[in-house]
Amino acid sequence: MLSLYDISVPVFIRNLEILSTLLHKASACPDVSDEVLVKSKLISDMGDLIFQIHVITDLACGMASSAGKIELTEMPRTETNMNELQDRIQATIKALKSVKQEDFVGEEEAISFTKGDLVIPFVGKTYIQEFQIPNHYFHFVTAYNLLRKEGIDIGKKDYLGKS
Repeated sequence: MLSLYDISVPVFIRNLEILSTLLHKASACPDVSDEVLVKSKLISDMGDLIFQIHVITDLACGMASSAGKIELTEMPRTETNMNELQDRIQATIKALKSVKQEDFVGEEEAISFTKGDLVIPFVGKTYIQEFQIPNHYFHFVTAYNLLRKEGIDIGKKDYLGKS
């Protein structure tokens, strides 16, 4: 039987590695500057590529800290270019790799998401299945779509890590 760890940590690591590859491909494209890419938005009231990377990495580190029960220092959101975003992704992967399966939150164990004054209580199962996974994929797909919107030659094989 798959554990909450199995359906989250290795999947998030893999997707962050894929995201890193997508950003490398985007940076190598001579037709679009990094400056354009990092500021790309799908619509005016939606976050740009930098925002998408910030959120996907913040959520993953938050999960590593709360569900994985490891101590992490919150990363400041100071990145302004592709190289800095790559560094942030690598730091997040490193944090996720430090999570031990045996320490991971149980299905019925109380856990909460905290951001500033906002506190949302969960049990382990709903935290992973109804909060972390949907948010992770939302921002992952949005980052992918922003790169596609800017004309980067990536497709479904790239999204799936099969290119």
